[in-house]
Amino acid sequence: MVSDNEPKIPSGDTQRLSEDELFQIRKSRVDSVPAEQLSLLIYHRDGLKVVLLREGEDLVVGRTPPADIPIRDSTLSRQHARLELRAGEIWVEDLDSTNGTWINDERISRVKVAPGTELQFGGVQAAIQLLNPDESDRFGLPGHESFSQEIAAEVSRARTFGRNVALVMLRSNRQQGAHMTRWFPSIRSQLRSFDRAALYSAETLEILLPETSDRQARELVEKLLRNVQGLLAGIGVYPDHADSAAKLEEVTRSALHKAGPGEPAQVAPSVLSTETDGVSKPGEVQAVITSETMEAIYRTVEKLSNSAIPVLIIGETGTGKELIARALHDRGKRTSQRMLCVNCGSIPSQLIESTLFGHERGAFTGAHQRATGLFEAADKGTILLDEIGELPLNAQTALLRVLETKRFQRVGSSKEIEVDVRIVAATHRDLDAMCREGSFRTDLLYRLNVMTLHIPPLRDRPEEIEPLCRHFIARSNQDFDPPVSEIADSTWELLKRYPWPGNIRELRNVMERAGVIAQDGVITPEDLPESIRRMEASPTRERPREDASGASDEGLFISEESGLKGEVQRFEAELLRKTLEEHDWDRKATARAMGLPLRTLAYKVQSYGLQRKPPAKS
Repeated sequence: MVSDNEPKIPSGDTQRLSEDELFQIRKSRVDSVPAEQLSLLIYHRDGLKVVLLREGEDLVVGRTPPADIPIRDSTLSRQHARLELRAGEIWVEDLDSTNGTWINDERISRVKVAPGTELQFGGVQAAIQLLNPDESDRFGLPGHESFSQEIAAEVSRARTFGRNVALVMLRSNRQQGAHMTRWFPSIRSQLRSFDRAALYSAETLEILLPETSDRQARELVEKLLRNVQGLLAGIGVYPDHADSAAKLEEVTRSALHKAGPGEPAQVAPSVLSTETDGVSKPGEVQAVITSETMEAIYRTVEKLSNSAIPVLIIGETGTGKELIARALHDRGKRTSQRMLCVNCGSIPSQLIESTLFGHERGAFTGAHQRATGLFEAADKGTILLDEIGELPLNAQTALLRVLETKRFQRVGSSKEIEVDVRIVAATHRDLDAMCREGSFRTDLLYRLNVMTLHIPPLRDRPEEIEPLCRHFIARSNQDFDPPVSEIADSTWELLKRYPWPGNIRELRNVMERAGVIAQDGVITPEDLPESIRRMEASPTRERPREDASGASDEGLFISEESGLKGEVQRFEAELLRKTLEEHDWDRKATARAMGLPLRTLAYKVQSYGLQRKPPAKS
């Protein structure tokens, strides 16, 4: 890249230099560099796109084809701006776009630029950089949605082989006003070849670090923050801080939210923490209750809160089981005592009994001093045994004894310790089926399910989607710039139609990212993941109609919509069918002819139920 000996533009003096002077200073850095190494880096909601600029080539940036560089962003015009490389000179021309092309907060029409120039096409950030041709793949970044799948795959691999994987989120300190264009290249150069990065938003980078422990992740972040000023970081590690990919994303983002200029790096709390960090605090999601089912559950919680009987909470991942446990504790007489949470699936098998019951010095290799277990630390309070179905059989036996006698022994000790602990267990597993298979003790299940609460998935209580969304936005608005003031009607329609397989946790993750990338404080369908956008109401189709002779007009789209919407749907379907027929139903050729991405064409063909007519029988 650029060496320290190359000419620099004096800080704060750019306003006193003419455009030609700025250009000559920047151009002098790369006079000896081949033109094909000049690159355009575009930072947008779906990732970082890197485009090499070649001598004699014109490239048009816009919202849709036929733009050479299509970017899905509503602030772009269909053909927004043109970039030209002529005799080593880079020209940028605005194509009469609605939202303009900007450099240094000034709207431009046509100007010369040089490497290091930061551009803004509408609301899309970009920069001209020097990049070796073979570096373009390394600097390209996916967006958050596809990256979430990579995180899930890496966590699955780590779980299978008993390894660690770390997730780091970095963003510029807004007080510094630094956009990612200024610091991403430096960050990328300090990562390992197999580390992967993605854009969470224009100001936030996600980094996936396979085979990385808590200590190693902290050391890397410390190095990054030393080398790049004005950054904040959040760190999460599987399985130390989370037991799933979705939870890893959640706790890492929460850690980033806690970071500030005084403490620029924050680490997620351990799943084995003896504090209540493993459970959401009072006054969060449990206050958002609008469905009759959840109201009934919370009435039951009120009745059970002062009791000491065990409670088993069953529900899908992300439904808020830990919040029910928190309510059981906070609304009862134990509220002044500690509530501790432990995820049974996150404890190494050799440490489970030590974690729960403690150990004596010398009880096993590495036991250099006596340690207090969770049961002893939670005396007079509550313990949440999350994912109880993951507890190994030997630990189930020890837990059963505590439930029956209220006594336990530290590992390596024969002395019994008596405790008064309210046990709440939670799981998404079918414990009855596990009992039949022999992987869960039937007598332990009988002791745990004295009272069972079944938490319905979010798809079965859709009336809670809107109040939950508003709640999450209100909680996170301090992190949004500008704050979210509105959610578009079309966005509400998609949110309410989506089945939310990840339940409340998925809804929270989606809304928090939508708030970060929303423009002008309004969340639109474009701010939602593609998996949700696909839920957009498909045009309604009837059965093919038959005439009196019994012949059908198969392949003809018939909309049940009335008015303008129905007419538009019928026109579009007929135009698609006609163009497909003209190209012998070759979808690639049809997409090129219509200026549509192939995926968009495929979606419309499926939505309208268009099919190639079978050949007529002779």
